Amino acid sequence: LPGAKRWSEFSPNLYELTACLDNGETSRHIFGLREIVADGHRLLLDGRPLFLRGTLECCVFPKTGYPPTDKDSWKKEFLTIREYGFNHVRFHSWCPPEAAFQAADELGLYLQIEAPTWPNQGASLGDGKTLDTWIIRETENILRAYGNHPSFLLMALGNEVDGCRRLPF
Repeated sequence: LPGAKRWSEFSPNLYELTACLDNGETSRHIFGLREIVADGHRLLLDGRPLFLRGTLECCVFPKTGYPPTDKDSWKKEFLTIREYGFNHVRFHSWCPPEAAFQAADELGLYLQIEAPTWPNQGASLGDGKTLDTWIIRETENILRAYGNHPSFLLMALGNEVDGCRRLPF
């Protein structure tokens, strides 16, 4: 896209693409342009060093028992995080709903998503057991559903994972 602006915490530029199919259906997608790469021990966002200043989200919502599913609630949460000078949220062993990604996209917040597993106390990954198949499928589902969001910056297979020597990632 000639002249398109990049997405970052400093300028969360978003674009809309609407595709009209031959059968009359339309598909609308919001996206941002950015490239994240590892350069030795550094992360680069569009060629510039990225310094993550973050907090932890452990899916603790005692009033409802579940995370909010509307964008405005996540924007309120994320604006508070931004007010403290943070630019990153780690979702400890879980993946938030679509509304969280939408809010983070608009506000320029980097998200780290983790597959919902903690395989280090008796369970491990990469040893050919049922957990391997499940975590691969769950990770693929998360990436398929949310991987197009520019705020989706990092993905982990879970928390304190033991193993991973033979998984296809």
